[in-house]
Amino acid sequence: MWDEKVVCVAGGSRGFGLRIASAFHRRGASVVLLARNADRAEAAAQALNENRNGSASAVAADLSDDQQRAEAVESIVASHGRVDVWINAVGQSIRIGFQDAKLDDYRTLMEQNFFVSAGCSIDALPHLKKSGGSLVNIGSLASKTSWRFLAPYVTSKHALAGLAKQLRLEGPTNVHYLFVCPGPIHSDDHQESRYAEQSAGLSEDANRPGAGAPVKAIDPDWLANKVVDCCASRKTELVVPWKSRLLFTISQMFPNLGDKLVRRLGS
Repeated sequence: MWDEKVVCVAGGSRGFGLRIASAFHRRGASVVLLARNADRAEAAAQALNENRNGSASAVAADLSDDQQRAEAVESIVASHGRVDVWINAVGQSIRIGFQDAKLDDYRTLMEQNFFVSAGCSIDALPHLKKSGGSLVNIGSLASKTSWRFLAPYVTSKHALAGLAKQLRLEGPTNVHYLFVCPGPIHSDDHQESRYAEQSAGLSEDANRPGAGAPVKAIDPDWLANKVVDCCASRKTELVVPWKSRLLFTISQMFPNLGDKLVRRLGS
């Protein structure tokens, strides 16, 4: 079903964004990788095309810049004629204690985790309305709950959850909206060493995946294929692991009890 479909992945040159692009690419879609680093995006597209002929391309743009982002979307439409799926996979995290976090930490993560996705959503939506396509935002379990050492990240991902809900409520009704909320995704790009530098003086759990949340790291290729399947079935939300929903429900209905459970899980 993905042959001749155009799938755009913001943040698609590496990490989980590239895994999603690869999953769509394997199923026949033409994928466009959007990233700030032109060389890395071109190399990623070339690597995909070595496995399947000429259906991946790259667009270099700073997606936090309104003009560059709008021009990138228009260039994709000019080249491919349509947009069928747009995926916002740009994101960043830090490890820091709440009382040590500065306002600039919140600004940085709001820009990367919320404003880029919001801007891409706004710019892509008219074209998705024409195709009746899918808009996918990659959130986190942190979009649904709080956790130690992640206050700026949690705050930015909660904002993204609000955007996802507003899109479903007020966006074009023929567009499919998917919000993906995974736990920590297994990474091979030395994330843990970066977090270790950030978390000096914090608990030893701070630099672990999910800042020590008691969930297993998720296989990125498995999760990427789940995202493709959810787009095919036009599912609204993907939460992994699914059992986390119980904690979210308790926290919504009984906030004090939910806070106690989070503290206990994190101790």
